[in-house]
Amino acid sequence: MTEPMSARRRCLWAAVLSVTVAGCGGGSDSAAPPAPTPPAPAPPAATLPPLIADTAIRVSGDTPFSANCTGGTLGGTEYRNAEVEPYAAVNPINSANTVAVWQQDRWSSGLANGPVTASTLDGGATWSRTTVPFTRCAGGNAGNGGDYERATDPWVTFSPNGNAFQMALATQGASLTPGSVSAMLVSRSTDSGRTWSSPSTLIRDGSLFFNDKNTITADPIDAN
Repeated sequence: MTEPMSARRRCLWAAVLSVTVAGCGGGSDSAAPPAPTPPAPAPPAATLPPLIADTAIRVSGDTPFSANCTGGTLGGTEYRNAEVEPYAAVNPINSANTVAVWQQDRWSSGLANGPVTASTLDGGATWSRTTVPFTRCAGGNAGNGGDYERATDPWVTFSPNGNAFQMALATQGASLTPGSVSAMLVSRSTDSGRTWSSPSTLIRDGSLFFNDKNTITADPIDAN
């Protein structure tokens, strides 16, 4: 027959149980957990190199076109020496060679006396200017394919062999009126933009159509 647990023994077992539970439960007698490791300091901000002051170089100049050179009757106000719609391209085989084009002498009634071209062979330190006979003002005539009153939308590109091509829209008369003409013309330079060929006509339309918004981009792989 099992002897009932005495009050004294019940107190001893209770004391043992209390100590055991306290030791397993992380009470106040346990060692404090280690402090968390502080985060590593952020790396210093990147220091940018100082800006290099660039010197502005004037590429254009006074108009090379004579007054009343258009040979047309379109009319309007000529903003002489105005230069608009510039565009430039860099030679892929000679980064020091850049060709720029723009409209010269813009008219209030649309278009300009002709595009002007500038080229540099020394990375932009010096520039030489020339014109392509896209219009009569620039020396265009029936014989060289540039017999037009005005031109606009100049654009230039380089082929992978270093030849440059520039394009323009040339017109005669007011668009879509009897006798008017619009044509897309292209000229090529094989000497880094210093001289240019007579224009080649891509398309030419009369008064029923008006060609506009041209661009030209050479194939970056095939020079032809």
